[in-house]
Amino acid sequence: MFMEFLDGYILPTAAPTIARSFHILSPQVGICVTTYMVSALILIPISAWMTDKYGVRRVLFGGIFVFVLASLGCALSTNLLELTIMRIVQGVGAATMVPVGRLILMRSVDKDQVIRAISYSVWPALAAPVVAPVLGGFIIEHSSWHWIFLVNIPIGLLALFAGWKIVPRIPGGRAEKLDWFGFYGLAGSLSLLVFAAANLGAPHIDLPVTLLLFFFGIGLGVPTVLHLRGTKDPLIDLQVLAIQTFHLNTTSGLLFRVAQNSAPFLLPLLFQDKFGWSPQRAGSVLFFYLLGNLTFKIFTTPLMKRFAFKPLILICTFISIPLSLILGLISASLSTFWIAIILIITGGIRSLGMTLYNTITFADTDQEVMSHANTVANMVQQLSTVVAVAAAVVALNIGRAAFGLPNQFTFAFFVMVGVLALSLPNALRLPANAGEALRN
Repeated sequence: MFMEFLDGYILPTAAPTIARSFHILSPQVGICVTTYMVSALILIPISAWMTDKYGVRRVLFGGIFVFVLASLGCALSTNLLELTIMRIVQGVGAATMVPVGRLILMRSVDKDQVIRAISYSVWPALAAPVVAPVLGGFIIEHSSWHWIFLVNIPIGLLALFAGWKIVPRIPGGRAEKLDWFGFYGLAGSLSLLVFAAANLGAPHIDLPVTLLLFFFGIGLGVPTVLHLRGTKDPLIDLQVLAIQTFHLNTTSGLLFRVAQNSAPFLLPLLFQDKFGWSPQRAGSVLFFYLLGNLTFKIFTTPLMKRFAFKPLILICTFISIPLSLILGLISASLSTFWIAIILIITGGIRSLGMTLYNTITFADTDQEVMSHANTVANMVQQLSTVVAVAAAVVALNIGRAAFGLPNQFTFAFFVMVGVLALSLPNALRLPANAGEALRN
């Protein structure tokens, strides 16, 4: 998970350098991000089926090996086409790494162990988005862009070695016939919607093309959803969405992640474009955001054991709203000390909120539908990253056009306040005792 998230967030930091190396414009490198997300997202739905068919070790190790090999291919690329192809191959590996790994985890623990298991396993999702700009800035400053991909090789080899030692030998051969209609429908619909979201984040939005992508994506998605709800052995059993705690993750949880995941994208741009800081200085200050994320992990498990999920989720959201407002209003004249304090607190609240949503997701999910629930949860997590970046770029563009260049970041963070507010209604409807099965 750390390797995949690091790779996804580090590339935008190196995009200008890669563009100069290939003699192209920086926005053109965006195709590498989009194609990676598309290939990973459309293959997630069959990861559980592959696990049942071929066994967890073969699928998990195969995904890690493909990802590492593709990372080497990315580093050896000499033009944009080669890099894009290697990024697609990386996405193929990523589609099985995290979903299969989390499926193994959720099938291996009892309800009373879920809080601790999720608390330990979620830290890569918290750390990687913040480590990426720091590491990316350091690599670009002191070495070549190739190392942003080569760094995956030792991490991947370590993951393979650890996996060989600890991953259980669960055999395959138990899969039903693959729902090809559901697979093709989901793959087509998600691809179109991700490309549409990516178009929204382009420097110059081609509105007719973007609207057509959304139109056909939704048009293909509707019959696919109807098929999944009506067929006997669907690729994904959408009945899991009827579970209230699980449904919370796909609504309020998605919105909370979009708002929180925009900050690691917006802050490096704020520090460099508005404050005029170097990439290395911006990365070093952003380290305090990481410090808050990881330090607060000490308190997440005791808090979840001591207090109910609902008030904790609401408190995190209500505190995140003024913190986002503050991030939008800080200026270069504010001392580094106070910026660091703000980032530590913001990172800590993000850590608790993300852990709460990740944990309560499976509170009332039975093992019989765990693979379907895990698939949907992983798709939501991937989509939140796509939507967060697209929403942040759109907010910056609107803010620049409406309020001028100096105020674009203020407007972007204010938009994230609105996204956080939208996450509240479903959270407020959550029963007071939601997640008690985990706490007991």
